[in-house]
Amino acid sequence: MYISVNDAASKFNISKRRVQVLCEQGRIDGANMVSGVWLIPDTASKPIDGRRKHISCNKADQIGVVHDIFPVDDVCKELSISKATAKNWIRLGKIVPDIDNQFFSRGYIERFSAELKNPKNKKLKSRRNKKSSTGKILYKDYIHTENNKRLVSELLELNIIEDERDMVAVLANFAVQLYYQSRNKQYSDNNLLMRFLTQKHFDDFHILIEDLLGSYNIDSALFERLQPALTKEILFVSGEDSLGFVYISLQDIARRKSRGAYYTPEKVVNELIERLYKNDVNLNARTICDPCCGTGNFLLRLGMMGMDYSNLYGQDIDPISIYITRINVALMTPQMTVTDLYSRFIIGNTYLMTFTQKFDVVLGNPPWGSEFSEADVITYRKLFQTATGKSLESYDLFVEKALTMLTYNGVMAFVLPEAILSVTAHEAVRRLILDTCSFKFVAYLGNVFSGVQCPSIILGIMPDAAKTVLGCEVSTGNTTFVISKHRTFSDGTLSFNVSDEENRCLSTISGIENAAFLKENAKFALGIVTGNNKEYISTEKQSDNELVLKGSDIQRYKVCPSGNYIRFEPESFQQVAPIEIYRAKEKLLYRFISEVPVFTYDNKQTLSLNSCNIVIPEIDGLAIKYVLAILNSSVVAFFISKKFNSVKLLRSHIEQVPIPIVSAEEQDSIIKKVDRIMNSFENISGLYSELDDMIMGLYHLTVQDRKIITAALAGKNLFIDF
Repeated sequence: MYISVNDAASKFNISKRRVQVLCEQGRIDGANMVSGVWLIPDTASKPIDGRRKHISCNKADQIGVVHDIFPVDDVCKELSISKATAKNWIRLGKIVPDIDNQFFSRGYIERFSAELKNPKNKKLKSRRNKKSSTGKILYKDYIHTENNKRLVSELLELNIIEDERDMVAVLANFAVQLYYQSRNKQYSDNNLLMRFLTQKHFDDFHILIEDLLGSYNIDSALFERLQPALTKEILFVSGEDSLGFVYISLQDIARRKSRGAYYTPEKVVNELIERLYKNDVNLNARTICDPCCGTGNFLLRLGMMGMDYSNLYGQDIDPISIYITRINVALMTPQMTVTDLYSRFIIGNTYLMTFTQKFDVVLGNPPWGSEFSEADVITYRKLFQTATGKSLESYDLFVEKALTMLTYNGVMAFVLPEAILSVTAHEAVRRLILDTCSFKFVAYLGNVFSGVQCPSIILGIMPDAAKTVLGCEVSTGNTTFVISKHRTFSDGTLSFNVSDEENRCLSTISGIENAAFLKENAKFALGIVTGNNKEYISTEKQSDNELVLKGSDIQRYKVCPSGNYIRFEPESFQQVAPIEIYRAKEKLLYRFISEVPVFTYDNKQTLSLNSCNIVIPEIDGLAIKYVLAILNSSVVAFFISKKFNSVKLLRSHIEQVPIPIVSAEEQDSIIKKVDRIMNSFENISGLYSELDDMIMGLYHLTVQDRKIITAALAGKNLFIDF
């Protein structure tokens, strides 16, 4: 005998969604999916919560709790705070382990969670992760039809959709409207769902609607309560994922972020597919799979470009997304049977299972920053060579999985964070790509996702014995070029935003014979993280506070304080560096966020906030002001901008800068220029140029090299007071 997901949720006293997740993870013995519906043995037991840690009965009796406790890592997940925040809260006594001074009881977590939700507790709440955000967002850039944008905006204003049952009922009603419109059938009112459910003769479409509704009881009381939403009308636009637009906009932000779901704007979908067609004029004859298809926006666009839907496949771990995908395809292709839809668009965890066949193209926007359970981490470390480091990144795993799904000469085209090209945490997936693939195209997109400050790229690669970058088309937004000269990536970072000439120049800079590096030869530290700047920062100088600098206070070689003061109480701050770093006799301060590197010198033991970070060079024989000049040079600005293409200046970026080792005399001539700049209030652009020219000479750059650097940095704020 089997029971439904709803029945299991009641039996186990957990949510329906949690039951679905447990089934997908294979943690409920005997659970099987039949026609998109989970069937669970009525004898099945509730799985043990993987988050819980067991202690002995004796120990439990001593401390007066049940036989489960929560360590710090799990508290972070429960409270949606970082590990650093949790450790600081424990250190400062803001949270106190109530079990054996090491662990937390569920009751304690629940009480503290309630305290966090208290609007009066702004101090603690401000340190929660972004994933703790709640509410809904209108994703205007997902579709282009203004009527449907207004519809969803009105739904959000109504604020009557309370749970998943409400949402699927509204989605199903809109799906029926789209069905009628796509089939040119007339209807007198917009509230069509109840009528549709009682009439089973509308081909197979009613099966798809019933899948979407699942086991929820859609009764007259629900229809009455949702009447304001059900009477609204959605417009059918061929190839547009209007139904998916409703779904993603009605989802809670926290749920979306926990799954790493960042829904792809329409213009990004179009750009990726256009690049595929440019790369392969016979694309319409290929088989294509989106292994993280969501509600099918990539697949719909391909259909509009002439693809036969029988050549399109999709998968997603979210059942509702797949139900919508099937509905979307059915609206476009009446001839496709339910059986076809079930076989081509499937529900499942792509990491663990997917289609048995190979595909000519695997495309999509894989999840970013998905949350994994401890059991998931253990499993994926066994299955994926990219599952390295302290934490796993979902899109790294997806890239590795996608490469296994391709036919010979097949192409993977994914929307990915730009960080995959250079950040140390993604070194394993870069190594996999370099060892197995050739590059077809790379497009730098910038920040294209609503509410997300994360530059993105489109990456097109092909498993290939040649393992070459030759012929790769690169788009940087401003320019497009084809790489025609062989290049290597010996340091493991992938710099594509550089032309062949720029790459040659980078190689010259990197290849200077006598160079030192700040890696293992410097102290780095973040500025102060107060936890609440409004509380700790004052614009008035008092006897018990002192100057504190922000990133915007830093100019090249100079400091222009904006007049912020802080009472230095390290024990009260969220995060602080060792005091001796702030009070060093000499240190360099630099902007964390900047178009180009901006460093200055400090010998006044000045405090700084975390937008103004610290480095203390410790290279034998190289003076700190000489290192300052190198880091402020246009050579280094070119090196960092082209190698890392980021407005965030990370420690790892600075550590890779080659610093020429020169004599004390040569350093002295440069330091004299630095001192003149630091102490001058006249027009010093000439001094900047003279200093920059001297530093270019240290890197043995030719006249042509210097022209390349100048052209690459054109329009950037170089050697000019901010």
